[in-house]
Amino acid sequence: MKRLLAYALTLSACALLLAACIVQPAPPPQVIYRQYAPPPPPPQYAPPPPPPAAPPPQYFPPPPPPPGQDGYAPPADVSYVAPPPVVSVYVDPPMAQPEPIGVPWAPPPMLVEDPGPPPYYGAAWTGGYWVWDGQWVWAHGRWMGPPMVGYAWTHPYYENRAGVVVFIPGFWRAPGVAFVAPAVGVAVVMVSARPGIVMGPRPEGPNGCFVPPPPGSRPGMIVAAPVGTSPAVVTGAPPVVRPGMQIRPGENGNFRVEAPPSAMASGQAFSGSAPAQAHLAAAQAPVVHVAAPQPLSQAPIRSFTPKGGFSALPPARPVTPVLASPQRPGEAPVPRNFPSQPQGQAPTQPQVPQRGNPPQNLNAAPANAGQPNRPGNGAAPGQPARGQGGQPGQPGALPGGQPAAQVNGHPPAKVPPKAPPKGEREEREHDKDHERR
Repeated sequence: MKRLLAYALTLSACALLLAACIVQPAPPPQVIYRQYAPPPPPPQYAPPPPPPAAPPPQYFPPPPPPPGQDGYAPPADVSYVAPPPVVSVYVDPPMAQPEPIGVPWAPPPMLVEDPGPPPYYGAAWTGGYWVWDGQWVWAHGRWMGPPMVGYAWTHPYYENRAGVVVFIPGFWRAPGVAFVAPAVGVAVVMVSARPGIVMGPRPEGPNGCFVPPPPGSRPGMIVAAPVGTSPAVVTGAPPVVRPGMQIRPGENGNFRVEAPPSAMASGQAFSGSAPAQAHLAAAQAPVVHVAAPQPLSQAPIRSFTPKGGFSALPPARPVTPVLASPQRPGEAPVPRNFPSQPQGQAPTQPQVPQRGNPPQNLNAAPANAGQPNRPGNGAAPGQPARGQGGQPGQPGALPGGQPAAQVNGHPPAKVPPKAPPKGEREEREHDKDHERR
């Protein structure tokens, strides 16, 4: 009985446990929708802003002169403008006329070179001018032969068009081909400077063809010149500080370089002559000697074209101007006139009489007048010389020993004895040495 009761209790406990294990399913959780922001973009590198560009150099004009004085007179210690560092290279000129380009600022003043004599017949002096390659670069001069028979060298072309320089570099011109200047109104490709290059002043002067100013001039000045003028014609001219210098055709194929007083640093007008040939013009004696630096590399760079881009340039080097002919403030510069001669002809040398053969003068007295007799004087030793009378060596004596006073009725004029020519003196010294022996 006890066993049955224990068994029943066990069954009831199991039933209770089974009932407790049966769990009612929980209701599904409520879904809550939330709006999430998109993920942030990955970090990006932003380059630092470029430094502010230096302002272009500005020129402050000098104060006006005092009343009653014309022209500009610089201070006592200022006679030229020191140029900036120069990049000097050799340029390989093209064999046809390049297309013109527009440069936004004027070329610097000219530099000085020594071309020397031509090394061989037919060589042309090329270079010695400013060429564009992202900046104004000095194309160093050198003697070159034409690339083909009949080709001729053409000088660079500069033109001022309302503050823009229309530039064509020097090139070799084929036979029968003439240089054609870009017509007014034709579109010209405007070029930009290299990164980091500060633009210079715009050209100051009249519109038209020009050449750079003389060495030591203020940057931005231009010198009006005819088409085809070599830039080296202004090498011997003094520096200018204001517009006004111009080049005109002169005599015998030369050029006239003229400037009013207002354009000169000395306040005095200038007028001089310059050769038209490039090597003769470059050999002039400069007022301000600014020597062009020798290129660091003998390999020439190609001529710049807008499609070809810039060439690799050497570093710029400083130049030192030297006042070749110093002058006091307000003193007029010494004009440098060059011998006027046709092109292709050597300068004429003055004829110097040979030693011992003085020039003859038919109206002068005989060379042996007033000299003692000696062999070769036209008279025997111990006899009066021919054309003398009375005492040997008496001036004004007539044949037969009659003085001139007995004929004219006046006392004889006192004529100082003439110094014998150099040949006579040498002959007399030779005779004295012969007598001593």
